[in-house]
Amino acid sequence: MDHIASYLAGFRTIDLENLNQIKLMKRYDQKFTFHKDQLPMVFDYLSRNHQVLELGDHRVFTYDNLYFDTHDRLFYRQHHDRRVNRYKLRCRKYLETGQCFFEIKFKNNKKKTIKTRLLLGDANISDELSEESKTFARNAGSMLGGTIVDTVDPSLWIRFNRITFANLASQERLTFDMNLTYTDMRSNSQKIDNLIIAELKSEGASMNSPFSQYLKDIKIFPSKFSKYCMGLAIMEEDIKQNRFKKKILKLKNLM
Repeated sequence: MDHIASYLAGFRTIDLENLNQIKLMKRYDQKFTFHKDQLPMVFDYLSRNHQVLELGDHRVFTYDNLYFDTHDRLFYRQHHDRRVNRYKLRCRKYLETGQCFFEIKFKNNKKKTIKTRLLLGDANISDELSEESKTFARNAGSMLGGTIVDTVDPSLWIRFNRITFANLASQERLTFDMNLTYTDMRSNSQKIDNLIIAELKSEGASMNSPFSQYLKDIKIFPSKFSKYCMGLAIMEEDIKQNRFKKKILKLKNLM
């Protein structure tokens, strides 16, 4: 990661307090995927108008995530089948701060992402949801209000590194995720070293930002990409994955 740190050295920085001015727990997002060799030119563009999040001496952060799903992979299938009003459940630990959250992501029929989260008292992720987390989930959405939360189990671990940028003038956040490592519940692992997942997050439905246009100019186009769904499709090859076949082939070529 040393070469990444050298790219970020020239950026102006932003702290968490100021970044939270554009917290965007309810947002529209647009994703782009590309090879890590294109990062230098993208960072060069961002250095003109964006600040990079810095906490302590860190500008690159490590996230551990444990996703939960039903035995028949209901949340995965919702995404695969293009269902609206779909959910994902996970526990996320921020390694640099030691904080751990239970998080619910809900995408509604307006394509808006709504994230709610609960700070967990235990700094380590448990492979079993606490009663507090289940109650939080039941109160978070109509679909989770029944018995579904009682039937979920851990389905996939995902670790990745993230860099976060902000443009306060345009009220946008950008994240760059890299070094994806998938680990299933039998401890089998797959790592994807060369993939970058950039995500543009905004309060407005219009995603015609200068950054989005810049990526299109260098032939990087919007790409729907779920880290959870792609990982599950790679790790559980017998799961339904017709819609994801082209993306899976691309990922396997990057492994």
